[in-house]
Parts: sequence; C-alpha cells; structure tokens
Amino acid sequence: MKRYLFALSLAAAAAFACVSLSDSGGQLLFVVAPVLDSVFVGDTLPARSVYLDDGAGHHTNPGPFVWRISPTSVATIDASGRIVGVAKGSALVIAARPDSIKSGAVVIVSRPLELTLLMDTIYVMPGDTITVPVAIVQKNPVATTLQFDPSPTSSVYTIDANGRVTAQATGGPVLYRAHLSDGTNAVSDSGAIVVMSLTDTLSSGKFFMTAFGTAIRHQSGPAVALNYQRLNGKLAFQLSDTLGDGSTQRERVLITLPDSVITEGTYEIDSISPEQAETPIFQLNPFCQPRFPWAAWYILPPAQEFHVYSHAMTPGSVAGQLVITQYVPVSDGAIISGRYLFQGQRSDLYANPLGAETIRGTFVAPLRERHITCQG
Repeated sequence: MKRYLFALSLAAAAAFACVSLSDSGGQLLFVVAPVLDSVFVGDTLPARSVYLDDGAGHHTNPGPFVWRISPTSVATIDASGRIVGVAKGSALVIAARPDSIKSGAVVIVSRPLELTLLMDTIYVMPGDTITVPVAIVQKNPVATTLQFDPSPTSSVYTIDANGRVTAQATGGPVLYRAHLSDGTNAVSDSGAIVVMSLTDTLSSGKFFMTAFGTAIRHQSGPAVALNYQRLNGKLAFQLSDTLGDGSTQRERVLITLPDSVITEGTYEIDSISPEQAETPIFQLNPFCQPRFPWAAWYILPPAQEFHVYSHAMTPGSVAGQLVITQYVPVSDGAIISGRYLFQGQRSDLYANPLGAETIRGTFVAPLRERHITCQG
C-alpha cells in the first residue's frame, strides 16, 4: 500500500520566486513551461519552453541556463532539454541560470499500463457497501481486464470481482488487491478495508482522504461531525477530518452544510470562492452563517500553506457530494459513516487550471450537537 505525504508537486516547481532581472528594478519571472507534463517510460518529451515574463504576457529571452533533473532514476534530460522517461514516478526539471536564479517544472512518468486505487484505505461501518474507485492510464488504447481478489478475511468484508465491497463485521485493516491486464502488460495495486463500530460520540472516528492534482496526498486521521448552532439559531452540519502532530492541526478537510444531518442521504457540495471563504464579516461567515454547502482542504505551516476550495468544473454544476451511508442514533447523538468526493481549486492558483484538485474520502465519525460554536 502507498504511504506518503506529498509527491513532487507544482509547489516544488513554484518554490523559485519571482525576482528582479532588469536594470530598472522591474519584476520579471523566470518561467519553465509547461509546469506539469507526463511521459511514458521509454518515451521522449521535447525541451520545455524557457522565458522571462514581465507579468503582462510579454516573453523575452531568458539568457544562458543549464538543464537539471532529479531524480535521474525517474527521468533523464540532455543538454538541449529533451526528457526521457526511465521509471514510474515524478521528476523535477530545473532550468538554472549562472546567477543562481532557477525555475522548475514537474514531469510524471508512467509505465505503459498503470493502475491506481484512489482510496488506499476505506473506512466503513458493518452493512456499508462501496465500489473501490480506480484510475487507469494506458499508453495504447486497447481493451483491459480489471479484477479484484476475494477478501482474505470474508468475516470482516467481502468484495466481488468488480470491486464492490460489503462490510460484514468490525475488524481490519484487511488487505484488498486489484489486478489489471491489457494482454501484454499486467499491474497490481493494493489497499485496506477497516470496518468500525462506534458506540458513543466520545469515541474517536477515523477517515482516509486522497488528493490528486498538483498536490498529492494519501493520509488518515481523526474524524468528527457536528450539528452546530448557526447565528440564526438553526442547526448546520460540519464534517471535520484532521491531520496533525498530536497537538496542532496541520491539515483539515472540512465539509459544511447549511442544515443539520438527521438521516442518511446524499448532499450536494457547491463552489465557494476564496473571497467568500475568507470573509472578515462575521454575519457572512461561511462557518457560522453558511448559505450553501461547501468544502475545503486546508494545508497549514510548517510543511506548506495553501487552501483548496470546492469549485465546480463547469458553470451551473455542483462541485461534488457528501454521502451519508449510515446514521445510527446513540444516547448522546449519532454515529455516521459515508464518503465524499469534490473538485477543488487551490487558492494560490485559483485562476489557473493547474490549481485543480480532486478530493476523496471515507469516514466513520461521531455526530455531536453543539450550541455554543458560533456564539460571541
């Protein structure tokens, strides 16, 4: 199973800041484009474009520079800038000037056939069902066969050949494995199923989330849900999936609905802009006075800082959905399980297609009720 925090991302390429390169003190950006590209093992990409950008769309000669790439175990680059894919992975391409000014781009190298399980770990409650989401990359568009192995512990979960999981009883993590073949190439990937049963809202919930885009994340942590009092006295809903070092939250997936959750169901997630999400006006606060459902993924220092806000791919469409698959009342609230999927846009690249992210998650969480969250 995959266990990593961030793959090489646009953030690594963008770490080389805009610097002054003109005698007049004007700001010019040393650019390598495209900043994100892909290639199959054994194939070649032409040299990246390199130029100085004045911020108004005018490109000028960047002056002398040399090419570098890391790691060379994933891809190599020659003096002219041509890139050759060597092995599966991500590589950072760097153009370096003699004055130590650098700029970079990311290249993703794939094998002729790739299979990626989009949820490394799946959290469910007994009785839940879910079809494992996968991504397939092919060099040659030929027919493929995807098949899942039977569960090694069928008392915890069962899975059919198409990847439909049925949770049976508390237990796990229990391995699941998928195989993909195109008749010439064969690849496999594996993950885990965890079946949880919580008895009260003081128990700790769990989630697993993945993010795919120019920032990549696979991680799990505590999950909790709240039906909390809004400024108008009515109850809203919030699911909070958090990551941290035990004392400080470093990451957070937050899904907010303007109404409380009192049963199973599917709830749409709308778009929210950075201006709406970060408004300083308390009465318009999207947490304490949500006017529509929205979601966000927060990355906080010291690792890196940016926010991803739910953002529909096309005008008039929704950004995603939250699915509550089970709602089990307990003495002090309820236990819920479910999944979410939403498209998002990085706040630091909000007008750039490269800022797009796809966020997925599964969770089992206590659902508590709070009436003091937005007071004062």
